[in-house]
Amino acid sequence: MGTEIGTQTRHGSLFFKLCSDHLSIEAIPRKATKIDLARLKDRAIAGHKTMLWTPHFVVLRNDEGHEITLRRDGRMIIRKVTSEQVAKRAADEVMRVVHVLN
Repeated sequence: MGTEIGTQTRHGSLFFKLCSDHLSIEAIPRKATKIDLARLKDRAIAGHKTMLWTPHFVVLRNDEGHEITLRRDGRMIIRKVTSEQVAKRAADEVMRVVHVLN
């Protein structure tokens, strides 16, 4: 699966690291990514509710209650997760949907 690098992990197309608050995990795309957030504004994402939308980022909540802040550059902050594995699953779900919309 992922390769441990201190508090940073590589997993698939995303690179994960623990945020400075030690409560959230940041997911960073390994390749340059551009997300069309305007397309997310008017589309329902299965298993996710849009909590906040701006032209610069969107905050989603999945059915498990995890909050995912997605930026235009593909970076995500995943909050309210119980483990790094849960954060990875949440980030992977969002990226699969985003790649279909782009």
